Amino acid sequence: MSKRTKIVLGIVALVVVIGGVAFAVIGSQGAGPEVETATVQAKDLAVTVTASGKVEAGVSADVFPPTAGTLDEIYVSDGETVTAGTKLAIMDTQALELQVQQARAGLAAAQAQLRNVSATGGGAADVKAARSAVTAAEAALSAVRQQQTAARSAQTAAKLAWENASDAYDAAKLIYPSGSPTLTALAAAEAQAEAGYRQATAGVAQANAGVSQAQAGLDGARAQLARAQGANPASQRAAAEAAVRQAAAGLEAAQDALDKATLTAPIDGVVIFNAPSSPLGAGAPPTEGSSVSPQAAPFTVVDLAALKFTAEVDEADIDRVKPGMQVVVTLDAFPGEKFASTVTRINPAAQPTATGGTVFEVEILLEDTGADILLGMKGDADIEVSSRGSALTIPVEALFSEGGTDYVYAVVDGKLKKTEITVGATTDTEVEVLEGLEEGAVVALSGSTQYTDGMPVRVAQ
Repeated sequence: MSKRTKIVLGIVALVVVIGGVAFAVIGSQGAGPEVETATVQAKDLAVTVTASGKVEAGVSADVFPPTAGTLDEIYVSDGETVTAGTKLAIMDTQALELQVQQARAGLAAAQAQLRNVSATGGGAADVKAARSAVTAAEAALSAVRQQQTAARSAQTAAKLAWENASDAYDAAKLIYPSGSPTLTALAAAEAQAEAGYRQATAGVAQANAGVSQAQAGLDGARAQLARAQGANPASQRAAAEAAVRQAAAGLEAAQDALDKATLTAPIDGVVIFNAPSSPLGAGAPPTEGSSVSPQAAPFTVVDLAALKFTAEVDEADIDRVKPGMQVVVTLDAFPGEKFASTVTRINPAAQPTATGGTVFEVEILLEDTGADILLGMKGDADIEVSSRGSALTIPVEALFSEGGTDYVYAVVDGKLKKTEITVGATTDTEVEVLEGLEEGAVVALSGSTQYTDGMPVRVAQ
């Protein structure tokens, strides 16, 4: 055999050996498509309910005025941090001071009447004094009724002005583009007219209160006159003493309203200026000169150290949520950060959603977060409703279902083996396997390839 022939035969033999090794490697990896796989693991599996929501005040206190009137001065700004007792604003006290003066004069008159009854023992002097009191009460009632008439006229005029301004604004919106100077001016005129109407309404309420008080004074004076004309000295004294007590109570109430004309913060926190609703929609926050009433709080003090996250849980999941359950809150304003807490309260009243669904509000306390969390921030809450210890788990991408049967494709010796399993708890990312697989088994994840039982595959490295 020539030397050249030996070299050729050696090369052929080497090729055969290399081909055999390559075939063995390919055969060990499978000759089919490449698949992603996962290993069956034993771990603690937490089942959660996820719900969207927002940050709200956990502790807050509304600040109401003692009576209808206007704000004379505001001492704080919207969003300012205050402590309990800080002066927020003071009302115009002119009308309140007048009520105190009237109540003080009424008490003085009642006390004088009591002294007169005690000194004279009743008689003509009592009748004369009672008649004088009736005359004075009638004059006072006539005066406040005139004020009431004037206030009502002012209210009617203010309402007409507001309606005209509103009509002009509505008409202008059909002609002028949004943001034009004319439209802006008309909107401002409408808002000013509305404020004038509300101030006039407050004046009517004040006048009505004055009429009621004057009428009560007249009724009391007439009753006192009747008693003086027909009662005996003992009953006159009892009536005079009762009148003193009533007048003292009236003075106390008037003085209390005057004292509370200075609005103060009831708790430590941040001042929020409230915008009360109006017939045209949302009103404006309080300013100096704004009309206020005991029915609406112009200010609210919020303790930002005691916030809560209110999650809207779907009615299909609410039965699984209980107070005390562990929660992880994530906020859009703090990407990547998680705030651990617990469920503190479940609102029993259902709330409708914009899409026609039904949710229940679940309150979650937010404290000691170390972040500058503000009211209204939105996010999600993952509520842990159950937990499985040492559960065999697979990714949800490994689970297949067909005809009500759950199964996976186990990877055995480079081939897929369709394996039926029994599923337990599930989460958004993992599935608990109760039967059908053992820890350490390898399963294929779903992909673009259509799997079949026995298909050869290559495991992605």
